[in-house]
Amino acid sequence: MKKLLLTLLIGFNLFASDAELAAKIHLSIAKECTKKQNPKIYLHGDIKELRHNSTITTTLKCEEADFVIASTIQNLPDSCRGKLLFATRYKVFKKHPEVFGAFFWQKGRPNIIFDALSLKEHNLTLHPSFNKYIE
Repeated sequence: MKKLLLTLLIGFNLFASDAELAAKIHLSIAKECTKKQNPKIYLHGDIKELRHNSTITTTLKCEEADFVIASTIQNLPDSCRGKLLFATRYKVFKKHPEVFGAFFWQKGRPNIIFDALSLKEHNLTLHPSFNKYIE
């Protein structure tokens, strides 16, 4: 019983640290792309790790957002069209050309990817530290 409890506690701590890391990475990308110190972020889809994070300023209305993070494009409000769309899944990034980048977990490691053409279309210039993530 003690081993099970210990395993659960360790698992919850690992998830919490992954969620914190994901929030910091998303916030860093949003700041870089919007050039704002505290961008308003609209979350679309199943993004539990970001919904209740105090470091990210979220908005419930996409028209108020500076940056959109989406796990899916289905049922995306019309007010989000034309905004900076960033995905939390690789498939969403690859399937939808309006999504300019993604942050996702693969084999337990964080991955960041940006589409060079989409960055150009949005007139986005990222700090050189992001160059290794552009394809």
